[in-house]
Amino acid sequence: MKPEVILFGLDGATYTVMNDLIQHGVMPHLERFMREGVRAKMVSTVPPLTPPAWSTLVTGRSPGHHGILGFVQYADAQSMSVQLVNSRMLKAETIWSMVNRHGKRAGSLNFVGHQPAPKIDGWVIPGWVSWRWMKQLSHPPGIIEMLKSDLPGFDLKRLALDFDEEKKAIVGAVMDDYTSWIVPHIEREQQWFNVLCHMMEREPAELVGVVFDGVDKLQHLLWSSLDPALAKPESEEYVRIRGQVWEYFRSVDEILGETVRRWGDQATILICSDHGFTGSWEILYLNTWLEHNGFLTWKPNIANAPDGSTELDDFDLFLPFVPETTKAFVLNSSSNGIFIHVKGKRGDWGIQPEQYESFRKELTHALLTRCADPETGEPLIKRVHTREEIFDGPHMENAPDLTVTLRDHGFVSTRRTNTVYAKREIPMGTHHPDGILIARGRGIRRNRSIDRVSIMDVAPTALYAMHLPVPADLQGRVVKELYTPQYMAEHPIVWGSKAMLGPAPTLPPDAPEEDVEVLEKMKALGYLE
Repeated sequence: MKPEVILFGLDGATYTVMNDLIQHGVMPHLERFMREGVRAKMVSTVPPLTPPAWSTLVTGRSPGHHGILGFVQYADAQSMSVQLVNSRMLKAETIWSMVNRHGKRAGSLNFVGHQPAPKIDGWVIPGWVSWRWMKQLSHPPGIIEMLKSDLPGFDLKRLALDFDEEKKAIVGAVMDDYTSWIVPHIEREQQWFNVLCHMMEREPAELVGVVFDGVDKLQHLLWSSLDPALAKPESEEYVRIRGQVWEYFRSVDEILGETVRRWGDQATILICSDHGFTGSWEILYLNTWLEHNGFLTWKPNIANAPDGSTELDDFDLFLPFVPETTKAFVLNSSSNGIFIHVKGKRGDWGIQPEQYESFRKELTHALLTRCADPETGEPLIKRVHTREEIFDGPHMENAPDLTVTLRDHGFVSTRRTNTVYAKREIPMGTHHPDGILIARGRGIRRNRSIDRVSIMDVAPTALYAMHLPVPADLQGRVVKELYTPQYMAEHPIVWGSKAMLGPAPTLPPDAPEEDVEVLEKMKALGYLE
């Protein structure tokens, strides 16, 4: 059995970087892949954040419909309990079980929000899991022991997130030796690929997906070495560091080349990212702005961070605000979401329910007009989204009331400071809504570029490529533009019954400790601090 569809995930991949790497000869296999297929910019979720975006990709539904809203979220619309994202929160069926219902097997590697692993016909090793918990949270039982026994060179610690290494990626950190940080990511991606190859030999599946997430991590820390607009070829130090980070992308390109060599004669391969990337030069301390404008009151014990702090979050599961006098607050930086305290919703405090709409309009107007660059007076926020706009669906009530998009697409900071705004000495990489989709396979046109597609379109397109019925209630569509007219005529889309509700697997009794460890890793990656 050979795979029919391969989802080749590159977390955070962007054409800004990929095209430059191709031009410099770093990724020849990707260049050939583009010539042999079709490419498009793929629009991510709002905000373009890893857990909701990958969840959207594998369900064909928006966050308001599948329930994954960020890295952390409230347990429900009435709760003050904050939880780390996990598979219990995913309320929509994934593509893995969709293909199972038609007698096809599936394999999933390193997808965030898949812990504990859903019990599918196939195998799942979730992402964002420490090596201590990978055995308990993977599927089927015994898969990790089997890999240890049967796969030469298998190293569980290299496969999983290593906090001691990832903490080097804290926003603002400066390294003398980037090699010691880049090499483990090269080795980790190779481990994931070795697992993929071994599982396809031992327990083959028709649909497989694997995510290589070092792309995201390196771009966060080393954007100034990857963005061609910031190139400094005259600087020996710049060339040295760029050469080191290019080695990582060469290794990923080799993995892509081997993937095509092994399975490209039969499989449709979809290279996809959960979001794109760009550079952020600015820091907006949004909770401090809310304080200065009378919307928020800090608890007396919350100390001010140093002016110009590049750390984004001072996150605690217990909110550092006085609830009785706080009308609005940002829960965590990566969501860029503002929650409004409404009396009776999450406690007996906040604005009156009948004041909600007028207050939200007042706050939106203030964010767009009074949150400004202190030097130029230009707005720092270019758009404010209501939850109805971006989280419409059965889980909307659990989403932030407002979500802001900054002018440089950066993450806001939740920290308490004396100042509302600061500039970075060097840019950090931040998420951008435009990711990538590059498709190659049977019936797919060659060397074409098409208009933007949605990340919701990947699941239905993958089902179509497998000649399976597409659930009629998916929000995404089959991207017909990928295919030749003749192929579409010979293989019309077959619509199927509605997708099922997602599985709700149970965690081991002591699994909450994993939440603590993942929280630490999120801090290390700059999503929390």
